[in-house]
Parts: sequence; C-alpha cells; structure tokens
Amino acid sequence: MKKILLIISVLFVLSACDELGIESSNTILIVDMDVVAKATGKQEVMQKELEFANLQLTEQLKLVVSQLEDNVSQEKEKLGDKPTSEEQQQFEAYLAQTQNQLQNTRNLAIQQSTEFRSELILQFRAEVSKIAQAIAKERGSKLIMVVGQETLWFDAKADITDEVIALIRKRESSQANSSVSDTES
Repeated sequence: MKKILLIISVLFVLSACDELGIESSNTILIVDMDVVAKATGKQEVMQKELEFANLQLTEQLKLVVSQLEDNVSQEKEKLGDKPTSEEQQQFEAYLAQTQNQLQNTRNLAIQQSTEFRSELILQFRAEVSKIAQAIAKERGSKLIMVVGQETLWFDAKADITDEVIALIRKRESSQANSSVSDTES
C-alpha cells in the first residue's frame, strides 16, 4: 500500500511539473545512499562502530551471566544435599527469576544494538541530506528521492550521487587538513 501511494505521489509530482512546464529532471533529484556509503567509506566506519558497540554489549552480557551463575551456585550451596520440598520450590523459583533476568538483559542488549545502528544510519542520512539539499538548491530542485525498491526508473541526469560523494570527500579532506594544522600548531 505504501509503495502504491509513493508511486502515485511521484507520478502526481511529475504530472504537475509537466503541466507547469517545469522540466522534471530539474525538479526531482535522486541519491543512492548505499553507493554514497560505500564510496565514502562510511559503510565500513559505521560497520566498525557497530561491531565495537556489539563487542562491548557482549562483554557486559558475559559479566551479567557470570554474576548470575555465581548467584545461582551460591543459592544451590545454601540448599545443601537434601533440601526440603519447600526449599527446592524456592530455589526453582529463584532459578526461573534468574533465567528471566538473563533473557531480559539479552533483549536489552539487542535493543541497544538496534538503537545504536539506527542512530548511525540517521546521522549518515542527516549528513547526506545537508549536502543533497545544497545541490538541490543550486539546481533549483524541489525534491530529492532516495534510490530504493520503490524506485522503478530514473534519468541518470537526476542522479546526484556522485556530487554528494565528491562533496563529502571534499569536506572530510578539509576537516583532516584542519586537524593536521591544529595539531602542528
């Protein structure tokens, strides 16, 4: 349903452009975020950041598991060799609670990893968005679309992916040169 609405919206914009005598290639621009991410090295950087964050989460999870295992062992020792049925029930309830706590901790780690990944993507999209907006304003365009499964076809003249890549590289180069100048001072 969303795809149909998107296609209808694009067709509406294109037909409105035709009726107003506006050349549609000047109105709608296209950016391929995957190509930009790969070409600028952002994909690799984001992947490494995500791997590092996941490694930290895994280490924290291992620590929680170890602590919970120690607690279970201590409780089991307190029971002794011949616990009463009531003590055994209490221990089983404690064990279930501990397993629940462990599962909740795992779920939280997965959630944090997912949120971190989303934040990385949003930061990247914001960076690309600023650059793409500048290009769009320069060209007098009113709409920038991201290449995706919804994109059926586009004229290569509307693709500003290479320009976005060039501007990101230029910005990063000037930032790197600025950092080198600052450290040399």
